[in-house]
Amino acid sequence: MASSFIEIKDIGFWARDGFVEAMQLCLIDEIENQNLDKIEWISEFKSELALQSLPLVYGGMSMELEEFLTNDERKSQIIQLIDFIINKIDSTDNYITGNNLHELRKKAMIILSKNGNLEFNNQKEFDKAVNDSRWNEANGIADVKDRYLHSFKLLKLLINGEMKTTASSPENYWNYK
Repeated sequence: MASSFIEIKDIGFWARDGFVEAMQLCLIDEIENQNLDKIEWISEFKSELALQSLPLVYGGMSMELEEFLTNDERKSQIIQLIDFIINKIDSTDNYITGNNLHELRKKAMIILSKNGNLEFNNQKEFDKAVNDSRWNEANGIADVKDRYLHSFKLLKLLINGEMKTTASSPENYWNYK
């Protein structure tokens, strides 16, 4: 599986695209759960995350952090969302599962369809776009939910400016145990 560099101003971390997509989908879901998409920039961020969640370029996925987290207030709002997500991952067994991520991908496809970013001629095309992620076939995700949890912790460190690694740094940030 390909990896993408998640960054702000050349500082960041490498993450497998499956983790990146999960981060995007969970953020989209939490934005909707808290009705924050009424805020213009968050609505635009949510739409961009939905578009980026389509792995059109393997190894080239983006969280669009530099584009949207342009001040401390915005960073703080996203950190709050990440904290909610971390709590959900940590406290439940059914949040980070293939079935739930499949449903979150479906939400992202609906957003893209409503925004006119993707057009589906029929339900079969829509279902194919949703199923292309293969989340619904991923049975072992719950067994490695600690890695998904860790990816959000890394994202939080990055946004808070507490990370110092670059694309050429050793990937020892995944050695968390």
